[in-house]
Amino acid sequence: MILVPSRPYVVSTVITNPGAVTNLVVHAHASRPLVVIQAKITLAQATIPTAANARVRLVRKTAAGTYTSVAASTFINAAPGDADAGFTAGHTASAEGTDGDFLEEGWGSSTGWMWNWEPTPEAYIHVPVGVANGLAIKHNVAPPAGNYAFTMVCHELAV
Repeated sequence: MILVPSRPYVVSTVITNPGAVTNLVVHAHASRPLVVIQAKITLAQATIPTAANARVRLVRKTAAGTYTSVAASTFINAAPGDADAGFTAGHTASAEGTDGDFLEEGWGSSTGWMWNWEPTPEAYIHVPVGVANGLAIKHNVAPPAGNYAFTMVCHELAV
């Protein structure tokens, strides 16, 4: 539970054969921070591709890169009728920007991967105000070929 006024959004995109790049990123609004409470990768096709393992990073971005935009109007808003998010999202980086701190974990192409918040505010990942500040799901080595859904659940804080 977020204990300050916020708007929850789910940002998702499906990528075929994601490369060794930032696969999905959210960047904070110029005056409103974000809190990320979940990030995941799931198989988005009917058959399992060749089972293989990969490494994924949940990485802070300290300078924006160049991405294919994910329109704010496509974010799922947990409060229907609410305004579109003020933060931005993108996928499949063509220029990385600057990476900061990260968490790295392994995952399997047939099982997916999920980072979930713990039910304490200390476990949320905070993305401070400023359009250069972001959080991304990134592969440093291309994951196994296939179609995958990359998803982040974010709360845009009202400050």
